[in-house]
Amino acid sequence: MIIGYEISGYDNDSYMTGSCDNLFPEIKNIPKCKKCGYRTDFRFNNEEFKLKRKTMDYSSTYDGITIVSLKFKEFCNQKKYNNLEFIELKKAPNFFQVYVKGNVIEYNARMKENLCLECNQFESIIGPTINYDKISKPLDKGFYQSDLWFASGNEKSPKIIISPKTKMELEKEGFKNLCLNKIEKSL
Repeated sequence: MIIGYEISGYDNDSYMTGSCDNLFPEIKNIPKCKKCGYRTDFRFNNEEFKLKRKTMDYSSTYDGITIVSLKFKEFCNQKKYNNLEFIELKKAPNFFQVYVKGNVIEYNARMKENLCLECNQFESIIGPTINYDKISKPLDKGFYQSDLWFASGNEKSPKIIISPKTKMELEKEGFKNLCLNKIEKSL
């Protein structure tokens, strides 16, 4: 049984806040832990962000931020995907930072490394797998996100999942550069 699809995009050759280990020093207001130095707000919007590759409808920065085109945003609004938050990119007109609000799906991690006791986050969370025990049917129409944020350092982001129906709607619209990985549960 197909439960849904993990959706991702190609890299857009850009960084929102910095590399895995180092935040941009010129951005003074990035919320970060005083002990480990990693950002604590993985949804931070850098108003000076410059998108390098502007040809994709759905893409990701190297530090884990999902960026979508105006066409993608308008499609989601038209289809009433109300649990998406779009943040305008001031220096990249017609592009938006996007997040899923709610619709959380439990995931497991193969490994969690180096817990910071100050901010209570791990330096690395790797090996994402969906917790199939909590799912008994295909997902309802819409966008979902993993409860864990995967990757290392400043590059963590949730897995974004869509329902089979949403996948069909996206494919019908012909968006560029969507990567879809099927999530199947054995019966």
